[in-house]
Amino acid sequence: MLWHRFLTIIFSLICIVLSTSGSSEAVLKPDEILVVVNTESRDSVHLGKLYIELRHIPPAQIAEIKVPVQDEISRKQYDELIAVPIKETINHLQVKGKRIRCIVTTDGVPLRIGPQRPPDTSEMEVEKDKDILKQKKDELSKLKEPSKWWNKLFKKSSNKNDMDQLQTEINKRQFELNHLLGYDTIAAVDSELALLLFPPYQLAGWQANPEFLYTRDLVKNSPRILMVSRLDAPDPGLVEKMIRTAIEVEKTGLSGKFYLDARGLNGKDAYSEFDENIRETARILQKGSMPVVLDNKPQLFRTGEAPSAALYCGWYSLGEYKDAFEWSKGAVGYHVASAEAKSLHDPKHSYWVKSMLGRGVIASLGPVTEPYLTAFPLPSLFFQLLMSGQYSLAEVFAMTNPFLSWQMVLVGDPLYNPFKQKPAYLLKDPPPPPR
Repeated sequence: MLWHRFLTIIFSLICIVLSTSGSSEAVLKPDEILVVVNTESRDSVHLGKLYIELRHIPPAQIAEIKVPVQDEISRKQYDELIAVPIKETINHLQVKGKRIRCIVTTDGVPLRIGPQRPPDTSEMEVEKDKDILKQKKDELSKLKEPSKWWNKLFKKSSNKNDMDQLQTEINKRQFELNHLLGYDTIAAVDSELALLLFPPYQLAGWQANPEFLYTRDLVKNSPRILMVSRLDAPDPGLVEKMIRTAIEVEKTGLSGKFYLDARGLNGKDAYSEFDENIRETARILQKGSMPVVLDNKPQLFRTGEAPSAALYCGWYSLGEYKDAFEWSKGAVGYHVASAEAKSLHDPKHSYWVKSMLGRGVIASLGPVTEPYLTAFPLPSLFFQLLMSGQYSLAEVFAMTNPFLSWQMVLVGDPLYNPFKQKPAYLLKDPPPPPR
């Protein structure tokens, strides 16, 4: 339902004239970046200083925080140990005439803010909802058992109606329980930092991104957001390589093939609509200079089927990276599935973001937990903007990421523009909304 409403909004804007100057301001510059380092991590401090040196960022534009080196922290820790010192640094720089538009977090800065229950939640209320939810799930399981006598007595359609009604109630109960447990307040640290200069807002759920390309001209007098990107990877050495590779590839341009992995879905549900957007991405960008390879079969690319992969977008292998790619130097890509950025360091799991970075990709994005399908940047828009060479990685993400104070995190050098010297696609003005 959320996906349908989201696309309806986009479709209604087809006839609205939108500005496509990218960011509502000038192209992002090094002196508009603030680098955040965690003094509890030597790697964080080293990588922050290295990035400042290699990208010629003013040395004073570094914010030091002191927070436990772990993937998840509490909301209190975020507020006191991350948000406060970074905001103080930005205000201090502003007094000196500096304007920060982008924050770069580094390896060692926590990735995710944990749940915060509503203040009036009682354990009794939580347990009651859990019991009701379990009861409804048991009822649904019984209805699904083909050997039960009532399946023989009643028509299949009646049975299906009962199951649909039960599933609807289960979804509602699950939503209510998640709220009581504070699951809808979980957020990526970086996504929360994007709203650092905003007035207070509700933590449950997401906040619409006022810089989202297709709706930003409808948002009047919104406080400015901050672009946020993360220099992080399974190993600090990989992060350094990511930075150096980005600078090197910018000089010559990114070369290789663009691989798109759809699933062959043709229904009218949200999954089919997203699948169609992947196919639409192929139709649009086949007009560019980079070869496009579309797989429209249910299975994913298999080992050896994706050589010279410069760009990639596909789905859906949950938490299990498929090693089908030979990544080009400077490759960019993302995989659409839940929690693929839950950790960038955990050796026990093969999350896609972590695994792609470990095998040669230098820029990716993904959610730190369940984001819902509507939270992913549409590939038809993300890659049009990137391949045009008009925008840096951070600017592309800022224009295509629908929600803030939510789950999505961008990993890579925010200044990286792999098509700056050799654009691979002539961008229309404005880029057409998806079908």
